[in-house]
Amino acid sequence: MNKLNNISIDKNFLLSEFECPCCKRVMIHSDLLKLLVKLRLTINRPIYINSGYRCKEENDRIGGVLKSYHIFGMAADITVRDMLMSDLALHAKYVGFTGIGLYPTFLHLDIRPIQNCWEG
Repeated sequence: MNKLNNISIDKNFLLSEFECPCCKRVMIHSDLLKLLVKLRLTINRPIYINSGYRCKEENDRIGGVLKSYHIFGMAADITVRDMLMSDLALHAKYVGFTGIGLYPTFLHLDIRPIQNCWEG
């Protein structure tokens, strides 16, 4: 963890949770953070960020889509312990996320302009 990014951006999130694993840079859209905070308050459980910001090189390395919302700081892949991803997806839609990708072990959330939900 980069000590520079080890600062609170909300009482439940650290900036370092969103940093790119390869370069340690961080970009997070304020609307993404607002919705994650709202989701955290709604479910009343800790949210774990698996993937936040990704630089283009990291996104290419992991096989991310070409114009991934992660590159723009507008997406996060999350998990919540002891909660079905399908239930978490319903809560995410309720709080206002517009991009929701349901995967077996995580939930992709983003703030795209048009609603889109999918399973991967």
